[in-house]
Amino acid sequence: MRMYICLSATSVMLVASLYSTSSWAANCVIQRGYVGAEGIILDSSNSQWKFKREAFRSNSIANVYATSVGSCTLTDSLNFKVQASGAYAFQSRQPGALEDKKNQGFGILNEAVLSWMASGPLYIDLGKLRTASGSLFSVSPLDLLRNYSGNMRSVRVNGLGDRWRSFYSEGSYGSSATLYRDEGTYSLWLLPRLTRNNNRSDSAANWSSLERTNSTDRYYASYTNNGLKNFNTTYSLLGGDQKTFAAGISGNLTDKLILSLEGSVSRGETWRHLDMASARQIRELEYISEPYKTRHSGIEGDLGVSLRYTSDEQQEFGAEYYGQSQGYSRGEWKNIFNTIRFVNGGYKNLIPPYAMTQNISSSYEQYSRMMAAEIDNTSRNGNLQGKHYATFYIRTNKEQVGKIDWSVSGTANLVDRSHVINLHLSTPLKNDFLVYTGISASFGRTNSEFGTFGEKGNGYAGMQFNW
Repeated sequence: MRMYICLSATSVMLVASLYSTSSWAANCVIQRGYVGAEGIILDSSNSQWKFKREAFRSNSIANVYATSVGSCTLTDSLNFKVQASGAYAFQSRQPGALEDKKNQGFGILNEAVLSWMASGPLYIDLGKLRTASGSLFSVSPLDLLRNYSGNMRSVRVNGLGDRWRSFYSEGSYGSSATLYRDEGTYSLWLLPRLTRNNNRSDSAANWSSLERTNSTDRYYASYTNNGLKNFNTTYSLLGGDQKTFAAGISGNLTDKLILSLEGSVSRGETWRHLDMASARQIRELEYISEPYKTRHSGIEGDLGVSLRYTSDEQQEFGAEYYGQSQGYSRGEWKNIFNTIRFVNGGYKNLIPPYAMTQNISSSYEQYSRMMAAEIDNTSRNGNLQGKHYATFYIRTNKEQVGKIDWSVSGTANLVDRSHVINLHLSTPLKNDFLVYTGISASFGRTNSEFGTFGEKGNGYAGMQFNW
């Protein structure tokens, strides 16, 4: 069993609390956290991915998980904050060839930040830093520092419903400076490359923490202006391996209606694409070692628009559009799915039976696994692969004992009409104990974005203790 070593919040605070002098006295507390358990039913339909055993399997899973956040006040101007999370899944059947091990665990250090108040409005942070920018539900062009998610391939923690990615949100090692002034907030982040990622063709579920978070150089600056009436504007610039400028505005059109508009322009592509010339060469029986590439020339852009309405009954309604120039076109999608079919058995139509060897079959299986991992990794980094999307969601936010909160959300690819939907219901039975249930599912043809791995369904029910 492969396990990641996770630094717990409790142990860090214990070490800090043991060191005490007249000038340095640590006051440590566990601020919040939760532990939960859930049962999951996975349903997978047939897909184009063909191996000696099924690529994806229907399964029953028991999943346990926990997260904890703690902090230490070291001096009047020096603080430390840490968060760690982990989960362990027990599957009743052997998972598919593109899924996890039967019993497998996962652990991460979400963040560990030493924060110094250098002067009244200036803060300096050092450690494993985490941030999220933007207001959109689907993809936020302002969110330039997101990292790859290391969640297991067939199991995820469902206690947060359609916000499940926040459980796996992982910061990067580096430093930042934030200056708060009357006219707005200035931020500067330095996130250096600490390792080289030579496993791009493997799923990020199998990468090390540094490969997910610090395998590129990133230098980030942003300014948020809060001086406009009812609206905030943000301008961000990312340098290093990726060069992007992003801007956004968000604010109230009325007391209940919020408009958000975000966009970005980048030099070249921001995620790895299947090179169409390489794909054709593979189908012509040529060997290509790196069919996925990131083009660094030209200008690419994306745009997101969101409207959110909150009723007097604390119901939130949202509608969004997201589009990107670097998404695959119809012709490119056709090329991709032709290649998927070819590496999953289609090559046998071009190779005579007497020339077929085990090495040839293994080579095309490696291509198949590579393509599955690259598609998976694009999603793990918070990206979509098409050009145009619509997202709708409705949720309640009562958070009262005995009251049911629910959320429904869906995202559709407007070109191929594949889509994903989520339904989540939860109710606190006590202030520190809640139960929840829900479903998530993807629909679409096998030659569509959300149907690439076959149509999938995920039903779950669980309980969670909070502190």
